[in-house]
Amino acid sequence: MIRESWTERGRRTAGWTAAALGAVLGLAAGGAALAAPHAGAKPSITSPSITGPSITGMWILKADDYGRDERPSLTPQAEAAALAARKATEEQGKVLSEHALKCLPIGMPRFMMNEFALEILESPGRVTMISENSPLARSIYLGRTSHTADAEPGWNGHSIGHWEGAVLVVDTTLLNDRISHVPRSQTPSGATHIVERLSLAPGGKMLADEMTFTDPALLTKPYTVTTHYERLPADAELWEYACEVDAAGWSERYANDPAAKIGDRK
Repeated sequence: MIRESWTERGRRTAGWTAAALGAVLGLAAGGAALAAPHAGAKPSITSPSITGPSITGMWILKADDYGRDERPSLTPQAEAAALAARKATEEQGKVLSEHALKCLPIGMPRFMMNEFALEILESPGRVTMISENSPLARSIYLGRTSHTADAEPGWNGHSIGHWEGAVLVVDTTLLNDRISHVPRSQTPSGATHIVERLSLAPGGKMLADEMTFTDPALLTKPYTVTTHYERLPADAELWEYACEVDAAGWSERYANDPAAKIGDRK
């Protein structure tokens, strides 16, 4: 399947998003973050019940929140690496990154910050998120006070969460070092720590996700950004999307990107 553009995506979601308008809940930046769990501790489960407002359903990122030009305060080394990567991309006229060309998982936080639909499912002790743009589901384990001791680093990391009233607080660590998990940074890092505060606007039509990133190797100070998702109708379906570099039309779509060409087809 060929990757949809935002415009193409908008055509099939315009009717949905029009029905999903509502007041946006303003969240204060810099919300309290969870303390970093002890790496060797065993998970402690306090309550498996669903206590917060229902966030189950289909969601799509607000168009205004996609591709915003907000930049975190990077360390000099990380900023130099990001500038070099952007310069190389411009000089080579690339449309796709090496990461995209290889069809690698998008990982966090891109899982929560792309234009494809997101489905959230709540069950006792867990919140599961499925993105049309990721082959990997994201699991948030509720009621735990520490991360699983023997969990391996991954693209989405390991996430634990709890409800603080109407706010779902999610702590994510154990991210791999294959990519940068900090927006606008090009330096791979496995030390990034992400704390999210997800909250519904009045009426339940809008979901805000306040994300705070800390990573001493990449950031001079914590970076906080808030994205918003519009609820789609109850009958909305999750579409199948597969990244296939050898799919017919892939190279033709990116004809101006030499690195994306995969040969002629008959």
